[in-house]
Amino acid sequence: MSTPYICHRCIARLARFRVKPQKHRIQLHTQTAAALTSGSQPLWAPDKEQRQGLAFEDDVLAGDGTDTSRSHPVTNTQRLRNGAFAKVYPRWDGQLKKFIPRRRPLAIDGLPVEGSRDLKRKILGAFGNYNVIYDDLKDFYGLTHEETRQTIAQLGRLLWGWHSLEEAAMRLDLYHDWKSNFKDLSRTTEGSVDSEASSDERIMKTTWQRLDQQKRESLWPQTILSILRTNPGTLPSFIQSTFQSSWCSSYILEDSLYILFRAFDGKEIGPTKQQQLLELVMFLLENSSPRYISLEQMIIQKLVSWLPTAQVLELYEALKAVEHPLHWNTLLHFASRFAQNSIYKVEATQVLQSLQSRRGFDINSPAAASVCTTLLNLKAEDRLPDDEAAPDELFKMLLDIGFHPNLLGLSALMRNFCVRGRVEVAWNIFNLLIQRRIQPDVHVFSILLNGAKNALDIESLQRVVNVIGASKSWSPYLVNDLLGFIYQSNEFHNKSGKLSRIHRKKNCVMTWQLMVQVYTKFYNLAPLQKLILYPLENLLVPDAKKQLPAHLSQVNRLTAALAPLPDRLLMRPDSTTLGLMFEAHLRSIKNPKPLKVYYHHFVQLLRKGDRTIVNLVKDQGNMIYNIFLRDFLQFNTTVKDGLRIVREATLEHRQPGKTPHHPPPSVHTYTILMNGLKNCRHPRGVITTLNTMIKEGIAPNITTWNVVIGTLLKENYVWQAVKVMQHLEQVGLQANDRTVQEISSLSYSKRRWVAKLVEKLGEKRFDFKDQRALAESLLRIWKGKPSQISMKQACTINRQHGEVRESAGEPLLEAASSE
Repeated sequence: MSTPYICHRCIARLARFRVKPQKHRIQLHTQTAAALTSGSQPLWAPDKEQRQGLAFEDDVLAGDGTDTSRSHPVTNTQRLRNGAFAKVYPRWDGQLKKFIPRRRPLAIDGLPVEGSRDLKRKILGAFGNYNVIYDDLKDFYGLTHEETRQTIAQLGRLLWGWHSLEEAAMRLDLYHDWKSNFKDLSRTTEGSVDSEASSDERIMKTTWQRLDQQKRESLWPQTILSILRTNPGTLPSFIQSTFQSSWCSSYILEDSLYILFRAFDGKEIGPTKQQQLLELVMFLLENSSPRYISLEQMIIQKLVSWLPTAQVLELYEALKAVEHPLHWNTLLHFASRFAQNSIYKVEATQVLQSLQSRRGFDINSPAAASVCTTLLNLKAEDRLPDDEAAPDELFKMLLDIGFHPNLLGLSALMRNFCVRGRVEVAWNIFNLLIQRRIQPDVHVFSILLNGAKNALDIESLQRVVNVIGASKSWSPYLVNDLLGFIYQSNEFHNKSGKLSRIHRKKNCVMTWQLMVQVYTKFYNLAPLQKLILYPLENLLVPDAKKQLPAHLSQVNRLTAALAPLPDRLLMRPDSTTLGLMFEAHLRSIKNPKPLKVYYHHFVQLLRKGDRTIVNLVKDQGNMIYNIFLRDFLQFNTTVKDGLRIVREATLEHRQPGKTPHHPPPSVHTYTILMNGLKNCRHPRGVITTLNTMIKEGIAPNITTWNVVIGTLLKENYVWQAVKVMQHLEQVGLQANDRTVQEISSLSYSKRRWVAKLVEKLGEKRFDFKDQRALAESLLRIWKGKPSQISMKQACTINRQHGEVRESAGEPLLEAASSE
């Protein structure tokens, strides 16, 4: 039996039908000819147009025929829409079937790409698996890795669901025309991108709508190319005026946005341009159908870095609404931004929950664990959230999605509760740490000790001391926290109770002795002895006759049980330890004369270059001088000594070439000076010091302004005090408990007066933002008013402060009147 003749086109059709079965029965050319000869009706009798379509499909697969990429894009668009083949039928018929991975045809392996026809043949032969032609796309179009990845995604959405091969080929022709220009467009200069739109958006939109639909579809891609070549700054306005998702090609929008955003790599961009690009992206997302557009991850990253957290949330919601594909790294970036703000921590948790279902995502990876740690951490100024945003609730959500906390994450969570006085909850986290067999370190113990110190919780202190002693983990940081607890407990007790000055000093003496006893169990005594003018061994023997107050007796029982370290293991105290101990000792001095002796002793050691004292001043800054200043201002007779400290510190830094022994005065230094002058009834000195620090370029903080408010209210200058409170509101400083306490100490009538003045100023909205003008206006209220100090004190203070003020200005205190 002879073998019938089969032409080349039939062979190509048979090979294609093996890969993609068809519904119709296929006849070869020889079979059709035989049927026509016999006079019977053929089973498949295509008309002339259908035969041309089939021949076109065969030519594309077989590599014959003409290059369709040379045809005009407008002609291809019209043919794509006017022909019967323009209808797109979905591949899925609604029935779930077994998934069989489609193999890449061997016909495209190793085929060289010498022109657009070769590339188109390989794209069509990839059957949706465009990753196999990654190198071909990258080399042919000259793309980067990110651009090639975006091109593969664009091809997947462009050719998904096409019914005929001719339709796919015509779509590729249009896509090829655009990508051929992309290489030149991507080299757009940055200066042209910065140019602004030259025409009104309304006029542009009205003119565009006058064109018929076919004209708009044909002109739109060419207009985009022209704008990108000549004036890219007008592109956002043009897109917002002409965009319609029903016919605008998504890949043109994606590449145009990519070019606009990439032009600002490594370049500062102003808020106006940022807002313009943001509005363009939000416009496209709001007017697009789901899965219509896919932005490059670089664009999303830039927007997230530009925007505040509230607008980042709007962008995230818009991307979710259009089902935009987001890589899990991008989602982690969103979660990190949300986790940094206490208001959006719930949204951060929801992003992490959505990532848990992603294949290959591990919430315990370093990047995800870092986001979880940020989520559990709260800033000191943030309040503790309630409900779902509470740290314990967030921690529970993370555990539910498989988070395995490490020591860093648990420490951050414990610190959140300790800072806000919830030490008992921090201990629950500590128990969880032990249950997970995570060995706590010194940092964890320090968090618990600081929490007990801030809350003055003696029971919590006892627990953490027992744990540290059992694990033998004492370190300088932990001992300093324990010494700080003893000191802070006494300070709180002296301020809270209405005790006389004699009783407060007695408590300070007993506190100092108790701290020395604890110090000698862990530290070498020699460095501290260098600062003290009498033997410290005299304080090591407890006096049984002395009755300790209740707040110190509990601490005494706790510290008495501490086992001292052997002499060979005694630690050397750091500057923090020495500064705390020296502050406690000066606090216990009852008379001004020993203070002068100690200050002279300290200055002599510093000028001799003693290493301990030099390191103490170097590490602690002006903390030691602030301690002397505060203690000098306790007594009226040593106010001039406190002023001398500030004078010497200021003059040393004004003399070039001289090594200063005093650090420059800080806002804390001036605040201590003002508070001391206020307590010594020198109100004008308070306001003059305020002027001095502002002229020195030091901005007052809320504590400084509270001293000013208290001074004015104490001297019955209520109107000026209300002006200062209005200034705090205008410059963004929040009033605290001390501010309320200064007002609450007034009589009922004065409090009502303050309320009326606040309401009056609120209605008129006076401008009190200028700190210097406000301070000078406050100083003028003392013009011609007799001072309440003696002539001798005023002359001494003026002489000392006048040495600091080189230029002619207001002295600290003018000479008192003859009265």
